[in-house]
Amino acid sequence: MSMDMTTRMFKEEGWIRKRCPKCGKYFWTLDPDRETCGDPPCDEYQFIGKPGIPKKYTLDEMREKFLSFFEKHGHGRVKRYPVLPRWRDDVLLVGASIMDFQPWVISGEADPPANPLTISQPSIRFTDIDNVGITGRHFTIFEMMAHHAFNYPGKPIYWMDETVELAFEFFTKELKMKPEDITFKENPWAGGGNAGPAFEVLYRGLEVATLVFMQYKKAPENADPSQVVEIKGEKYVPMETKVVDTGYGLERLVWMSHGTPTAYDAVLGYVIEPLKKMAGVEKIDERILMENSRLAGMFDIEDMGDLRYLREQVAKRVGITVEELEKAVRPYELIYAIADHTKALTFMLADGVIPSNVKA
Repeated sequence: MSMDMTTRMFKEEGWIRKRCPKCGKYFWTLDPDRETCGDPPCDEYQFIGKPGIPKKYTLDEMREKFLSFFEKHGHGRVKRYPVLPRWRDDVLLVGASIMDFQPWVISGEADPPANPLTISQPSIRFTDIDNVGITGRHFTIFEMMAHHAFNYPGKPIYWMDETVELAFEFFTKELKMKPEDITFKENPWAGGGNAGPAFEVLYRGLEVATLVFMQYKKAPENADPSQVVEIKGEKYVPMETKVVDTGYGLERLVWMSHGTPTAYDAVLGYVIEPLKKMAGVEKIDERILMENSRLAGMFDIEDMGDLRYLREQVAKRVGITVEELEKAVRPYELIYAIADHTKALTFMLADGVIPSNVKA
């Protein structure tokens, strides 16, 4: 799917569209010397030990900063939904803020609670469970902060120009991120039967937000071929309602403001510290954790081969054997995973998920 993604801001403020030599994807930047898109594995984390946001935020402070910014810009603030989506029979858990509004609001059968709206939605995903504790950035539970606009036929709210401008203003004016270090990478999105063009917003090697312009739905068998577009191997047709579907990583932004070796240290420290004491985990050289995290950010750990390769690279960088590295970092990785999984279970049980040893 090719679509012109030159927004008003890119045109008026001198952004340059480049093609990343490593992944081949197009991205927008203000920095004429920049070559790569800013996304791992094309770039490493550049904020470990030197935070990319000048002020340190807690989860509560960052969430409030985001919601009040969008409220100031005319968005109705909406309370989080439960992580158990009783309004849907096709998914077991809420994995993104847009799921709160699929399918009824997007189809137009139900009104949104506000339009446009802003929300911070706890989301649970087990797709990356093997990465949790290891890469420093993956969670099974995380909060997706979002602003959504539902453009019903004949009732437009806003679209790509305004979405990009709001994101850029929030990051640079509110959080004081450096404009020349932000990139907008073009990468179409698909999920839950909908699809559309999208920007990944990247900063110092970390994806901090995704801005999706949902305008297609799965094509029916008898669809008019002139209407059909293909995205990620699936066929879609245009929707009557066009939805601005954004997701900003609350934990990732807090991490960016702390520059700790992992996001777990930044947001789950209150659980991790006592766990380390209780388990008698030995303190290790912070440099080992930092290098481990910097390199782990470049990987998706899908099997033991990936993990072994990561260990070899880190060990080489810090000048120790793979065995010594494994012995040092493994207890940390397990404690990070325990803290994350416990938080996910707490939310699930509180929102009415009943544990069972049959079916899902």
